[in-house]
Amino acid sequence: MASVTSDQATKPVQDLEGNLANTPLPVLCQELSEGGRTGAVSIVGGHEIWFSAGDIYLVTTANGPALSDVLFGAGIGSLDEIESLFARAAELGSVTDRIVAVRPESEVLIRRLIHEYNLNSLFELLVPSTSAFRFEDGRRHCLGDQFAVETQSLMDQVQRRLEIWRKIATRISSTNTTFRLSPSLPNDTFDRVVSSDEWQFLAHLDGRTTVADVITATGESAFRVTSTLYRLLLEGLIAEVD
Repeated sequence: MASVTSDQATKPVQDLEGNLANTPLPVLCQELSEGGRTGAVSIVGGHEIWFSAGDIYLVTTANGPALSDVLFGAGIGSLDEIESLFARAAELGSVTDRIVAVRPESEVLIRRLIHEYNLNSLFELLVPSTSAFRFEDGRRHCLGDQFAVETQSLMDQVQRRLEIWRKIATRISSTNTTFRLSPSLPNDTFDRVVSSDEWQFLAHLDGRTTVADVITATGESAFRVTSTLYRLLLEGLIAEVD
């Protein structure tokens, strides 16, 4: 953890400050996890990571989508309903608890949405940075920590995504890349069932639409779109347009 200097000696020891050049984000998260800390890390630029007893339950980035929009897009409720829950959390209780209380069948979906949201946000934040950070002890988010995940497990998943991303970059070097459906299957005996997830991307590949266009049209993360297209490319179902 970032050490407390003499200038910081009068500050509560629970609140910590530093920069990601001296304390890389994985190290910072690990030490907050091992200390069982509850609070929020604010990173210059508008990014935040929320901890509960050392586990991560929310990661937000300045350029990422609002969580209320993600929940609305998944059909959890109307945008007005969801934004009202966030606005009235102090009165009604945590957002996740309230949604699950009204729509218990949505619990599995909400858990998956928040997990994917946090993975995407952490993936973005793991780019090496020199930004300053501040950890505020005891600070809580109105989302609630019902779906908190063990920090090391989450970081391991993000690291695996980074490894996959490096492989993807060897074939899809830019989101300006354009693909089309292959005119023929790899061989006469090839038999392949296309999933609904894959089809939502394939349906946009007309030889003119870029990867960036597919990301925008589907609302999916860059990682999910490019990893799916990478797999389809390796299988010979799509081909890059020069």
